[in-house]
Amino acid sequence: MTTDDNLYEIDEINGEGSLKYFFLSRGEQDVIKAIAYDYVQQLRDSQLFNLGFGDYNIETDQIDDSINSNNGDHYRVFNTVLSTVPKFFKLHPNATMVVQGSDQGTAFLNKCKETCRKECGNSCKNINRRIKAYRYFVEKNYDKLMGNYTFFGGIKTEEGVLLHDNYEFGTEYDLVFCKINVNLQHEN
Repeated sequence: MTTDDNLYEIDEINGEGSLKYFFLSRGEQDVIKAIAYDYVQQLRDSQLFNLGFGDYNIETDQIDDSINSNNGDHYRVFNTVLSTVPKFFKLHPNATMVVQGSDQGTAFLNKCKETCRKECGNSCKNINRRIKAYRYFVEKNYDKLMGNYTFFGGIKTEEGVLLHDNYEFGTEYDLVFCKINVNLQHEN
C-alpha cells in the first residue's frame, strides 16, 4: 500500500506473467483504475513487460485504456502510475519495461474523428498524447532518473519496431523502454 498526498493508495495483485495495481481515482466521480505489467516476449537478455493503464471494468475484468475519464485528478493519477515502476523493478530487476500509447495509429485516428469536438481537420490533437506524456516525463526528469534507470526509444515501422539504444531528446518515439541500471539490479 502506498499513501502520499500526491498519490492514491494502491493494491497489488501479483499473478503468473502479470503484475497489477488497482486504485480509486476520486474526482467528479469515483473511477477504479488499474495498472498492469504484462509479459510480452524475450528482448535481448531480459523479459519485456508492457505497462498498461486505464479504467478497470469489474464486470469484464478488463482494463480499458481508451477512456479519458477527465476526473480532474490527472497529475495524481499519473504520479500513482509512475509510483509503481520501482515496485515492478523490485520484483523483476532484470526485466525491461515498455510504455506506448493506446492513442496511436490509424484505428485510433478514425475512431477519434467520429466523436471529436475539436475540429482538428487532418491534424488530430488527441493522437499520441499518452506517449507524449511519458516522453515529456522522461526528458524533464532525465538527470534524476538516469542514476537508477536506462531508457531507450522505439519507432514503429512496417517491419516491426526500430530500437534506439540511446534515448535521444526530442525524438518522437512511439515506445519508451526502461531498464533498471545494472548496479541496482544486484542490490535488490
